[in-house]
Amino acid sequence: MREVLGIIMLVPQGLVPLVLMALDVDSKSWFVVMHLPPWAQLPGAIAFTVVGAVLTASGIRAERGR
Repeated sequence: MREVLGIIMLVPQGLVPLVLMALDVDSKSWFVVMHLPPWAQLPGAIAFTVVGAVLTASGIRAERGR
């Protein structure tokens, strides 16, 4: 279950907003980070990416240990 939450946080909430910010696309859609104030968008996207990667890695590691 952790890996599912991690993948959701990593890809659509972390990496996709980073790409949209890099391309200067003004689309909020359902990306949580894009609804933050402009000064908090980049740190928020980085935080989602890091937490998502950690959750995904720990979930996969836990599944392998079973």
